[in-house]
Formats: sequence, C-alpha cells, structure tokens
Amino acid sequence: MDSRIQELFKRYQSGTATQAERKLVEDWFAKFNQAPQYQLNPQQEAELFGPVDRNINFLLATQSRRRLIDNRWFQAAAILLVSLTAGLVPFLLPKRNNREVVTYSYFKTPNGTRKSFVLPDGSTIVLNSGSIIRVPSNFGHQSREIDLTGEAFFEIKHNAEKPFTIHSGKLLITDLGTAFNVKAYPEDGKVQVAVESGEVKVEKNIPNGQPVLFAGSVTGNHQFTYDKLSDHYSVNDIQHGDMLGWRQNKLRFDNATFNDIARTLERWYNVKINLKGTNNHCRLYTVGFDNEPIDKVLNVLGNLSGANYQIHNKTVTLNLPKCK
Repeated sequence: MDSRIQELFKRYQSGTATQAERKLVEDWFAKFNQAPQYQLNPQQEAELFGPVDRNINFLLATQSRRRLIDNRWFQAAAILLVSLTAGLVPFLLPKRNNREVVTYSYFKTPNGTRKSFVLPDGSTIVLNSGSIIRVPSNFGHQSREIDLTGEAFFEIKHNAEKPFTIHSGKLLITDLGTAFNVKAYPEDGKVQVAVESGEVKVEKNIPNGQPVLFAGSVTGNHQFTYDKLSDHYSVNDIQHGDMLGWRQNKLRFDNATFNDIARTLERWYNVKINLKGTNNHCRLYTVGFDNEPIDKVLNVLGNLSGANYQIHNKTVTLNLPKCK
C-alpha cells in the first residue's frame, strides 16, 4: 500500500484528518462489509492503487481550494480500497525484498450499534457505537499492538512476553493483566481509561521519541482521565457499575455540557443533533438513562434545563434557554 494511503488512515486514527479526508475513510468503512475478497498479485496491486494514488494527489493538490473538491473523487478512491478486502479479513500482499508487508484489518461499529469480537490471541473486545479498531497483520508475531478510535471494553489474555498495547491519539495504554475500558473519541476533550480488574500502564506517545510515563499502575476500580487541552491527567476512584453502563445499554453523564451530551446521543441513537441557543456551556448535568428511547431522554433533559426540541426524520434540534 502506498505510504500516503497509510498516512491517510493514521491521520484519521489520530483525529487530525480534514473533513474531506474523514469522508473518504468513512465511505470506505460504510461499504466495508459488502466488499468481495481479492488476493492481489503485484500487477493487480499496481492497477488498483495507481488510480488511488492519483485521487490522493488530487486531494492534496486541492486542499487549499476545498470548495472545489468533488466528493466523487473520494468515493472512487473508497470503492477501490473496498475492493481490496472482505469483511474483517485483511487482504494479502506479496513480500517484497524478503521483508514482511504489514497490512491492516479494520473493525467498525456505526452509530447506534455495538459489537464484540475475539482477537487471534483470545482477547475479547466490545466496541461501542461510532468506534474503530485497527489490527495489523503481524499482530502477535513479536508484539500485540492495535489502534483505537472511539470506545471499547477489553478483556485481555495476558502474556508477559508480548504486552498488549493500545494506541489511541496521544496515549499508549498497556495491559498488565486486566479488564478495562478505554473511551477516546477524537471529538471529545478527554480520554478515559477505567480499570475493572487487574492493572494498566498509561504513557504519552511522543512521535520519534521515548514515551512519557503518565501512570505506571492504574488498578481495579480506578479511572485515568487525560485532558487533551491542558495536557494534564488525573486518577480517581470509580464505581464498578459505572464501567458496565454502556455494555448494559445504560447512558450516564457526569458534569457534562450539552455539547458533550449531544455528541454521545448522536453516536448512541444514530441521529444528528443541532444545538441552538446560549446555554451550551453555562451549566453541567449529571443524569442517567436505562435503555430509554430518545424522546424520553430529550424530555428529561428539557425538564432539567428548560430546553425544548423538535425531531424531523433523524435530525434533532435542541433549543437551549439563555444562561442565568
């Protein structure tokens, strides 16, 4: 795979991709499960990736003129990428110059869905709505490393010789024998690692440098929280039930702004929420819901805040009152 294509996916994983680049990747994921399987020889690889390279060149050349970008170019590139893989099975590429070529499998849950799957080492992952896991083809050969965008619960098969490491934005989360939850959506201001049992280590990833140790041992019933804006972190006690929430179809918000709440509801119910008014950040809300339909959730939020709402198809408009 051309390095520019790999770089595109890296930018998506880190949350630094442009809106146009995110659309290219998300269109690819949307069609991922319908794709036929192919096994590429070098000639087929060149034929398929040549047009992709040209479309990425077009994207790079026109980023400064975004209004002129035609999404059909991105869709074409996405279709070509989709044709290289099937379901969750990575496509196969030949070795070059006796060096292993690393490819990736992507596991995605669209908004409104949750899925679980088992990795080749026997570790179990439950993936929350709007989340993506990237697994390299050499997973388990020398090490066990994956990338996460979004939220997932991990039950790791411990192997001291091959630690399990999760790359998520700026953080590296390493299993020391445990079950834990990681919440790391790119659009959220915080990354949270909640340990149910066992122990994890959390480091800050430094590009081309040695990782900086944040917390060498986060143990059961504790939560590590990293603030992206301030670049600070904290470790606090957490109730066992709070970690089980989303896996039991329970929503809970702790000192959340309406902006935080809206993003979560969009992922949870697969809707688009438009906020109108000035009350977004002037109050914080702590509230929980147990597998409730969205209209009941909105009614409760309205009673708490004085907001009113309208629902049209899958778009919700929340009219927030003025701050007092």
